[in-house]
Amino acid sequence: MIRFDEAMEIIVNNTCVLPKEKVFLPDALGRVLAEDVYADRDNPPADNSGMDGFAVKYEDIVGASEDNPAVLKIVAESRAGGELVKVEKGTAAYIYTGGLIPEGADTVIQKELTKVEDDKVFIFQELPKGANIRPQGGDFRKGDLLIKAGKVIKSAELGILSSVNKPTVYVHREPVVGILTTGDEILDLGEPVTKLSQIRTSNTYSLYGQIKSMGAKPVILGFAKDDPEDIKEKLSYAESCDILLTTGGISVGDYDLVKDFVTEVLDVEILFWKVAQKPGKPVAFGVWGNRKEKLFFGIPGNPVAAMTVVETMVKPAVRKMRGEGHIFDPVVKARLEGGYKRKKAERLEFIKVSLELTDHGFVARAFKKQASNLLTSMLYADGFGLIDIGVKEVGDGEMIDVIVFDTDFMRKR
Repeated sequence: MIRFDEAMEIIVNNTCVLPKEKVFLPDALGRVLAEDVYADRDNPPADNSGMDGFAVKYEDIVGASEDNPAVLKIVAESRAGGELVKVEKGTAAYIYTGGLIPEGADTVIQKELTKVEDDKVFIFQELPKGANIRPQGGDFRKGDLLIKAGKVIKSAELGILSSVNKPTVYVHREPVVGILTTGDEILDLGEPVTKLSQIRTSNTYSLYGQIKSMGAKPVILGFAKDDPEDIKEKLSYAESCDILLTTGGISVGDYDLVKDFVTEVLDVEILFWKVAQKPGKPVAFGVWGNRKEKLFFGIPGNPVAAMTVVETMVKPAVRKMRGEGHIFDPVVKARLEGGYKRKKAERLEFIKVSLELTDHGFVARAFKKQASNLLTSMLYADGFGLIDIGVKEVGDGEMIDVIVFDTDFMRKR
């Protein structure tokens, strides 16, 4: 049995970034950029107006006031997308937001400070030279590095990519994650209950949701009974996957049998089995594929243990495969309200907590239901509080580390 940090080092070191592929820009949302993106031109490409009003020479409005307005002849108009016009001393041009600053102009007076009569504009206030002008290259200059590879593409990134004329973009391929649920007692949706011992699957769909939310492609490989031939057949469906997740053991919970089957069918090389953590101790990890580029996670069948392993171990591997620059969830210091006690302290324990951000920092509250088979404890959890090996009790108000996997609590403040 190894420590959690040792297990994570093995996982990360054996996870490969997936190759890149070209996609159309609208399809890039949520994907990870596989190329550096540079500006192809200045933005804005030329000086333009930040509002509707009049483009003038500053020297013509010096001293302008309500009692002594500057009066200029209107000689041109500049609209967004229009041609470049020109003003000279004593003249002004109508200008609209986004319109090019006319040749000779150096200041824009907003419409609210003016009055128009016939072909003249009365300006009732002097503004600083350069007022309301958005300068050429004010956002970025040609050749600037705008987005580095490894960035998850969100709405702003789509806007930048579009502005530099990228109809297609290179992104990393999304990992395909196969989910195989095992056990005679497990029923899929819609299957009739014929025995009191049978239960509806929760792992299959909770893991499906976790994997999908990470930006990977979950694939349900099926439900294998406690039968060696059925297990082997279902495992053969995993050939096209980048990651294989199995949940549950074989027979009377002898998890070692699953390791034997994946080794036999997929030639998985097991790198560790059992981790000093709670929940999720009986977790196996291995590599397979022609170049050992694929990953195997054998996950416990208890629902909370399964979700915990996916959040803490599988998620960083998925993120690295996707090419993300940051693969771990944030860890914050939080004051543990009410404290926490446990009988044994030989494993790192992940306790389910809710989080609140107060004026004095984060406050964590542990749920009463912490057993690995009680899925309801995950419904309102915002993170995992870490109780380290050797620690039997955390006092009320003491600080602990919390892995934040759900930031919805930030909207509750």
